[in-house]
Amino acid sequence: MADSLDVFEKRLETLENRVFGGSNKDAHYPRCTDVLASAQGSLGKAVAGKKKINKIYDRLQDLQECLDPGKADEMTLSNDAKAEIILAEEDLLLQQAARLETLQQLQGALDSEHIRGVGELSSRLQELSRIQVAQQDEAGQLSEETLQLLATYNNIINLLSKQFVKWDETLTKMEQVKFTKKPLD
Repeated sequence: MADSLDVFEKRLETLENRVFGGSNKDAHYPRCTDVLASAQGSLGKAVAGKKKINKIYDRLQDLQECLDPGKADEMTLSNDAKAEIILAEEDLLLQQAARLETLQQLQGALDSEHIRGVGELSSRLQELSRIQVAQQDEAGQLSEETLQLLATYNNIINLLSKQFVKWDETLTKMEQVKFTKKPLD
């Protein structure tokens, strides 16, 4: 009894911590256990000496069973009404029975060695997927590096072409100057 009371105390403290958080709950609110203890004391005083209430407490389990909706259906439906409900759902019940028989027949296929080996294959597949993702990352990185190298190559070729054009222009000007001066000499 003391163990269950300790467990109950711990559960109440946990509940109080969840409700009040880190605030000082004792300053603003009374402790739940104190309120419950005072409520139990008040109920005990109110019930003391009243035999009828004690009898009701003794029959409380029976009252709860009577108030249960499942029990109410059980008490109100006659056997004929229950039989009519079953007959009304006969087609559905037969379909379900046929499906269960089919499932029973196919149970061997579900328990086959191939399906049991799926766990082993799935671990291999996960490893392959991991490798593929790593390779995709590497391929993306290589593509970026290749694009950078191509851009650098294109820049170098453009600069060389411009330099060759300037040298050609310079050489052409020099040749023109040379050829134009010879006939004058």
